[in-house]
Amino acid sequence: MTEPEPAATAATARGGVLHALLWPLRALKRLYYWVVGWADTRFGTPALFVLSFVEASFFPIPPDPLLIALCLGKRKRALWYGAVCTVASVLGGILGWYIGLALFDLARAVIEGAGAGPSWFGTPQSAAALSATEQAALPRAGGMTFYPDGLFYTVKLKFDDNAFLAYFSAALTPIPYKVFTIAGGLFEVSLPLLIAGSIAGRGARFFALSTLIRVFGDKVKPLIEKYFEWLTVALVLVGVAGFAAVKYLL
Repeated sequence: MTEPEPAATAATARGGVLHALLWPLRALKRLYYWVVGWADTRFGTPALFVLSFVEASFFPIPPDPLLIALCLGKRKRALWYGAVCTVASVLGGILGWYIGLALFDLARAVIEGAGAGPSWFGTPQSAAALSATEQAALPRAGGMTFYPDGLFYTVKLKFDDNAFLAYFSAALTPIPYKVFTIAGGLFEVSLPLLIAGSIAGRGARFFALSTLIRVFGDKVKPLIEKYFEWLTVALVLVGVAGFAAVKYLL
């Protein structure tokens, strides 16, 4: 039997590594097509409502791709789709608030089951350098203590500083909105402020996007289709940066 050439073996290995690296992107592209596929059905608007609603409280996939697809398909209704997205997202944020208020044990089990407990709730080691007084002042709710290296600790500080601005910034930017909606209920931070901040932030985000699509729609769709993998990488990086930026952007 003829042994494979070293160059061919190396090329095959590189191809395998490249395939492994690109597989998640291809999977995300298939997911993207599944999401935007709803735009070609009579269930496009209900799907947009449901996706916007669940993303604001617990679901990881943002409604933006479906919003873009619907706006591209019917540009004259772009602002209507922006309104649907905004209303559903605000209602989903209210659900997230009530999850934090009344169903935090369930939310905690899901977060810890996903392996995200340390990043969301923090670890006791991060409080080792605090004084006894500072440790006694650590945020506590839902039967647990939240430590300085966790998102909930930082979010609580942002709420104490300016609750409306915290809600507004999370609703508008890549900062993880659902962390703020759940934490708002957990720490019993004003629900009316969540509603006001969410209307302002989510409204600005989704109406801006739908307005841009209405004006420049024909030029956008080919770019989305052609460069989706790179756009996906960018969105993933922005999402990761959003979690990291909670401590710095508010």
